[in-house]
Amino acid sequence: MGGQYLGSVLSLVREGIALEVGFGTRSVEAFLWVAQTIEDSVVAPGSLTVGGGVARFELTNPPLRMGAFGAVRATIDGRAVPPEQLRFRPGPGHAWRGAPTVSPSEPLELVPGRSTEFAIDDARLAPGAKVTIRLELESVAIPPLVWVEFSERVQPGAGP
Repeated sequence: MGGQYLGSVLSLVREGIALEVGFGTRSVEAFLWVAQTIEDSVVAPGSLTVGGGVARFELTNPPLRMGAFGAVRATIDGRAVPPEQLRFRPGPGHAWRGAPTVSPSEPLELVPGRSTEFAIDDARLAPGAKVTIRLELESVAIPPLVWVEFSERVQPGAGP
């Protein structure tokens, strides 16, 4: 476990304890419910599939402020996905774009209300396995790093 990850976990624990001390256990439960609701509205439930060695999932891009991102990275169960294996597109019928092409001058734009498909080539995930995917997006504005992390069972899907 990396030091940065451990520091993030400890920070969350510290904030949770402060929230409970200041406002009670029910406030912590409400906070976790809000976090789960937001996660469920960002990642399309059940969208994690694998077929032909390609894993796919979908961000629904709810009508919240999303933005432009100058870099995109992903991990599967804490292991970094090589950038050349990560690609995305703004839904079926559009061309795929690779993570290495993303830069502050050519950002990945997540448009509210328009879903974005992500694919990880050579993912080597088994249908039925439960995995955790973390998608990190470096904003061209503030905050500098935005991430989405979700755990889901891999469903069988279509190939590339």
